[in-house]
Amino acid sequence: MRVFFDENLEVIHRTGSSSYLLVTFNEMEMQANGSRFWGQRLCEKADIAALGFISRRPNWFPATSVVKAVEAVAPILRAAPERILYGHSQGGYAALRYRRRFDATVAIAFCPQVSINPKSVPFDGRFTRHFSPDLHANMGIAPDHAAGRAYLFFDPFHAADRRHAERIAALQERTHLVPVHMTGHGTVRAFTGTARALSLIEACRQNDLPGLRALTRAARVAAPMRPYQISVAAIARHLAWADRFHAHFGADFSPVERANFLYHRANRHIRDGELATARTMLADAMSYKPGDPGLAHRIAELDGRIARNRGADAGVPS
Repeated sequence: MRVFFDENLEVIHRTGSSSYLLVTFNEMEMQANGSRFWGQRLCEKADIAALGFISRRPNWFPATSVVKAVEAVAPILRAAPERILYGHSQGGYAALRYRRRFDATVAIAFCPQVSINPKSVPFDGRFTRHFSPDLHANMGIAPDHAAGRAYLFFDPFHAADRRHAERIAALQERTHLVPVHMTGHGTVRAFTGTARALSLIEACRQNDLPGLRALTRAARVAAPMRPYQISVAAIARHLAWADRFHAHFGADFSPVERANFLYHRANRHIRDGELATARTMLADAMSYKPGDPGLAHRIAELDGRIARNRGADAGVPS
């Protein structure tokens, strides 16, 4: 049942038999439609009581709207002896940014950002197009936002996510960093499935760090994105490994993963001066992501470089 909405977000309430209330925050790809919320399938299968906060667009849950929403659902929150916040990416940010606002017992955040303000995070331009000075004044996660315990899951090999995680842990007390290697920005996907997600929540509720490490180790080994992440990470230092992994597992990559691998592999060929090979790889990448503006720009840029090289070679006296 929808219990709050405004121009930025909606809140869906689900009654359930769990002893805790799970407050979920969606990732940017999901948007409000009046009835669904992020984590809904898990809550339905396990009969978890939930409040689903859903953004109407990628807006990183502006504080003005969250404050109004929390006031509107205050009776539901007061009735819950234990409140667990749960989110990924922009939702992970919200789970940590609003720990104190919800008086959270536990916050579980996957790949969160400390902020999307370009002045605050010059190392990460992925989401800055969604930054609005009007909506996001003082949006950065701060020490006084902390409450209860937090568990922050991230891939240490993902440079931007690692920097966000380290900054958040330095700012917020009782925040445990939980590395999940070779999962990229999709770390949450390593914990899909009702049994695994429930085990994760229970380990965090009990502050069972050894159990959490064992669960994380098993999840990362079985993670569907692991071969892709290893292939991409190996391009920088172990080209033979990268090509071997791609040859063996590439057929199972999603179209986006195939395109991204080829894009990064082509960039290595460009760095090594192998422009024709790089051009072929970029064309292959475009077949998996037709019309992608980033790929089109890279191909045009490379074509110009190849043409200049040919012109220079033609001008050299024999």
